[in-house]
Amino acid sequence: MFDLSWVELGFVGALALLVIGPKDLPKMFKMINQVVTKAKRTINDVKGGFKQLENEIHIVEGTSPKSTDWKQLLPEDIRNLPEDFIPGSLPPEYHQKRRQQIIDKQNEMAQMQANSVEDTEINKNSPKNIEKQEQVS
Repeated sequence: MFDLSWVELGFVGALALLVIGPKDLPKMFKMINQVVTKAKRTINDVKGGFKQLENEIHIVEGTSPKSTDWKQLLPEDIRNLPEDFIPGSLPPEYHQKRRQQIIDKQNEMAQMQANSVEDTEINKNSPKNIEKQEQVS
């Protein structure tokens, strides 16, 4: 990038040591490190913003390379609303009941996954599998 050789870098380092001094040199390196870190973070934030904007444009145009339906990006509560839903037409109790149903469904799925893992563990320790493991050994 700067096309500096090791000799030139050594010269710059020695010059910095003489001009800044050995006491303040670590402070200067720390300050430079902070500036570079902030610059990288800012650049990454800008890149992320452009990428998000690009994805939103693709979704609106319907040319998304991922072919993601925009409704899939909504939270679970909103995604599963009835087609004839009118905002503000349902009482808060209905929304809370609906949220609880979603949580119950998620807990049920987690329980089913946990049970399948337990079944796998039980099958590993079954007499048939133990015999097979002994035969392989």
